[in-house]
Amino acid sequence: MADVTGALHHTFGGKEYTLRLTWGVLAEIQAAHGDDFLDRLSNQDGKTPPFALMIDIAAKALAKGEKMPAIEASDLADDMLTADPELIGRLMVAALPDASGNAVGAGKRKR
Repeated sequence: MADVTGALHHTFGGKEYTLRLTWGVLAEIQAAHGDDFLDRLSNQDGKTPPFALMIDIAAKALAKGEKMPAIEASDLADDMLTADPELIGRLMVAALPDASGNAVGAGKRKR
């Protein structure tokens, strides 16, 4: 389940974790991995996205959502993604619902 704060609630190892992929977290990832990191996540060219990028996204979202140390979040993110590689896609949809077509569009406003 996702909410408007960019949070995704994910159960792993019998415990529920909150991963928060906020704009601040996305900015950190962009600074570390480049402006085109979102393009590199898409599998349009048939290539697997960079593993380090995927682990970093999940780790930073875990650190933000669970307020855990970065090293612990990175280790847990690695285990989570190994068990469920589709987690990244769900996390991105929670953070950027417009990209998936789930967000309410601005449309025309009544005046």
